[in-house]
Amino acid sequence: MSLHKSFQKACQKVEEQTSKINQGTLLKLYSYYKQATKGNADGKRPGMANFVARAKFDGWAALTGMSTEEAKQNYVRMAGELKFIDSTPPSFEEKHAAAKEMLNRELDPAEYEQIKDLWKAHSIAEDNRDIDGLMATLTEDCKYEIPQIGKTYHKKVGATQFYNDLLGAFPDIDFRLTQIYIGPQGVVEEARVKATHEKDWLVLPASGEKIEFETAIFFPWDPTGKRFKGERVYFNFDRKFYEKYGMTPPFPELKE
Repeated sequence: MSLHKSFQKACQKVEEQTSKINQGTLLKLYSYYKQATKGNADGKRPGMANFVARAKFDGWAALTGMSTEEAKQNYVRMAGELKFIDSTPPSFEEKHAAAKEMLNRELDPAEYEQIKDLWKAHSIAEDNRDIDGLMATLTEDCKYEIPQIGKTYHKKVGATQFYNDLLGAFPDIDFRLTQIYIGPQGVVEEARVKATHEKDWLVLPASGEKIEFETAIFFPWDPTGKRFKGERVYFNFDRKFYEKYGMTPPFPELKE
């Protein structure tokens, strides 16, 4: 089958199953689709008031220079990797198989200490702005994910970019830990963050002002490599923050 026909078939498959695909994956598929059908991003970047449109435009613009053929190949590959939900309701055992497997994992005291010590080393390196020290706590194939906007940084080169971008935008960033959970799957930390927003970061324009927000971060543990496989980062800004930037909260129906 030609690449063009494979691409058309993949587009149809995605369109039929859109409701079953997570937002981060949809954003990436959209970016490849636009690059494959329109070429490099053009037009005016959407304003902060349109958070979704801005994220979609940024995802497309990040592929600037990629050929239409490569974009189609990536779209077809991603569509082929998707595992859609079958119309037949899963049994109780099937539905909870993954959770059961995770809950059955045991964490011996020695491994607990390894995970705790690695997290401490990671946190100390972060406080010291020690990029090499941070990379030493990660696997080679690590992945940094920000699911709320569909942004992913791949491998250590991506993780380095993540930290350089973060520390460039918030040079005085200060994490104050509020909770930490350690288990066989890794570490979850909750923190209160204070920083001066000096440069644009992700979809947020620089304000030059002090900001505060909450974050929750998951560090998946690799029991073989004895390192973290990256981070999955979630941010929680209060409603006043969104109002200040003229942004629509991600969950506008919720009341404070």
